[in-house]
Amino acid sequence: MAPANLHQSSSEHAIPLVQSRSLWRSFTALVATWQARAKQRRELQEMEPRVLRDLGLSQAEAASESAKPFWRP
Repeated sequence: MAPANLHQSSSEHAIPLVQSRSLWRSFTALVATWQARAKQRRELQEMEPRVLRDLGLSQAEAASESAKPFWRP
């Protein structure tokens, strides 16, 4: 009985370089979106009621939006 080959060559699982770069760009864009969303929500949380009214938002709407986690649109 021949020994089983438990190790597959790395070329079988290699991601093409172009696809790898595309994945990296997508990931960095996602992280940038999350960072911007978190910052906007922090700023929204700190806004005065007068500014919220100028933006057409109620305090309840602002509170609801700022309470969302950064990954939720």
